[in-house]
Amino acid sequence: MGINIEIKGTLARLLATENLIVEHKNVETAMFDVERRVLTLPQWNRASETVYDMLVAHEVGHALFTPQRNWICEKEYFRVPPDYVNVVEDARIEKLMKRRFRGLTKDFYNGYCELNQQDFFMIDTADVNKLKPIDKINLYFKVGNFVDIEFTDEENEFITRISQAEDFEEVLIIARDIQAYTKQLSEKKKAEQKQQQQQQEGMQGNAQSDTVEPTESDVDGDEENDTEEDSNGAESDFDVDYDDETSDTQQAFGDSQKRLNGGGSDTNYVQLPDADLSKVVVDFDTIFQHLSEHYATVQEEDQRYYVYDHVACEYQQFKRDAAKEVNYLVKEFEMKKSADNYARATTSRTGVLNTSKLHTYKYNEDLFKKVTTIPDGKNHGLVFLLDWSGSMSNILTDTMKQLFQLVWFCRKVNIPFDVYAFTNDSWSLDTNASHSYEVYDQNLVKEWRAGDIAIDGSFRLVNILSSKCKARQTDEMMQYLYVAAKSFGGQYIPYPPKFTLSGTPLNEAIIASKDIVKDMMCKNKIQKVNVICLTDGEGYSPSYNRERKYEHSGEVNRGRSRLGYNSMLRNPRTCRTWKVDEFTFTNKVVECVKDDIPGVSFIGFRILGRGDIRSFASYFGDGETDSITMQSTIKRQGSICMKLDSFDLMFGIPQSGLNVDSDLNVSEDASKREVSSAFRKMFKGKKTNKFVLQQFANQIA
Repeated sequence: MGINIEIKGTLARLLATENLIVEHKNVETAMFDVERRVLTLPQWNRASETVYDMLVAHEVGHALFTPQRNWICEKEYFRVPPDYVNVVEDARIEKLMKRRFRGLTKDFYNGYCELNQQDFFMIDTADVNKLKPIDKINLYFKVGNFVDIEFTDEENEFITRISQAEDFEEVLIIARDIQAYTKQLSEKKKAEQKQQQQQQEGMQGNAQSDTVEPTESDVDGDEENDTEEDSNGAESDFDVDYDDETSDTQQAFGDSQKRLNGGGSDTNYVQLPDADLSKVVVDFDTIFQHLSEHYATVQEEDQRYYVYDHVACEYQQFKRDAAKEVNYLVKEFEMKKSADNYARATTSRTGVLNTSKLHTYKYNEDLFKKVTTIPDGKNHGLVFLLDWSGSMSNILTDTMKQLFQLVWFCRKVNIPFDVYAFTNDSWSLDTNASHSYEVYDQNLVKEWRAGDIAIDGSFRLVNILSSKCKARQTDEMMQYLYVAAKSFGGQYIPYPPKFTLSGTPLNEAIIASKDIVKDMMCKNKIQKVNVICLTDGEGYSPSYNRERKYEHSGEVNRGRSRLGYNSMLRNPRTCRTWKVDEFTFTNKVVECVKDDIPGVSFIGFRILGRGDIRSFASYFGDGETDSITMQSTIKRQGSICMKLDSFDLMFGIPQSGLNVDSDLNVSEDASKREVSSAFRKMFKGKKTNKFVLQQFANQIA
């Protein structure tokens, strides 16, 4: 039957009362690494829920009660067989698990009952009373409720000692004593065999005087009798050898487990790396100097200066016109912030009499002064991730207008912010490399680890705006960015050579935002950070770091591989996992970052081109049906806003709704129909923009 492996992983962590790292691998049996605290569970797709629960409980027992101790290297125990220690330790930890979690008694009983019915220990045709002591003990503590086993007085003493064992030291002593007892049985058996051999040799010597030759039928008859006697005397499937220091029943159980594994590819576990911000981020001063020098050169030519001056004036006009929208956003934010503060206000009595109410003492018990405490609002911070890709060229100007409004809002309400343009074509700003392949393998993380999501060496986050800069410098930078956006959109102005549009490393930007948010929280002592993603498409198909060891040479090769369909994203700190693929990776990375950093939220602005609503629905909705609903919603209110498990708010805004200009533009000789159309267009733009700004203010408040 199907097993929900993630539920079993959660069960293991709950039983262990710690955040164990739980991995589901294509292995034959469960394993627990005591040192790394990694519990490996098999993909037993043919196992029942009962057997799987029993297995999880057993391995958690090792996690809780088996110490990290290399006893094999200890002088007094190094000759003790590991199988003997495993059998005794299994009995001890299962007893302790049943004691701590009383309900597990039924799980162990039913699980071993099912395994015994399937003959997992291969004892159906065996005489269990003729097995080695360690096998009889193993069967007693696992399937003793279903198998009748006879013990000698010495073996019964071992059963009692194992049942009373509390610590691992006792386990080692008992295992050593069982080994000594088994050796005694082996020596006794050898002595008996030697005595029987001597008796047979004496009988053969006395029979040499007999001259009667045995017939062929007599010889055949003797061989048949010997064979029959051997078969009757050794009914077990196991060839019992007291000198063999392994447990035959444990080996049989291991072989039987292979029947539970139905095959399939191995689960691949990946995790987010720790980005080295000193290599990933291009600081504000670097990009500001580059743009200043570039546009200073542009303005030296008369024709280009005219175009540049015209675009710069256009920016200043937009800045004046956007003041109303910014003030509206500030008002919405302050109202929401005040409402939340008063909702959390507490009123308490001071214990001091209110003299103005003393005359009402006969009918009023409330005669004391009260004090109302209004808690301070949380400190906020904003991180903007701007898509600097080629597909943004035609809509970059309108996107910049939306971004500038939010930046001016942050300045008015004194919210710390940083704006980063994510790109893989600005590496030349801080390196001496002349080709992209020279920086492809550059290490942008603090530590290379196998299983980490790979970050391309050409990836950069360019810090284009920041609250740490002065107002005059910020305004100058905004003008440069506005002109750059216009140049990408077709204006006759040379664009910055080291800051051109490129691909869409969205996933890498979200991964790096984890370290940026932590850094912002630490430096600004803020409690809540909102990460704003402005993009028009999805990121690249991700890859991860992998190590491959060559058996013939022993060399270890480091490389990268694409994520397969059977991949899990894991947060090592919380041990939570998410199943990922190419289509869900961005959402799961956002969830992983939010899981790792309390107080961070994500807001997405997805700009929709013609025909993008269906793909938008496939990533963030419920498929084909939902795309129709989205389309009607966007048509009705100009945009759509959704709350997801990943993005706290995800806005879907068509390209036509990006333009925040709300002036009434009509000619003097315009007809009545043209004036009416212009009014509808103006109010529709205002309605769309106010809806987006209102939802945004409510979220960050």
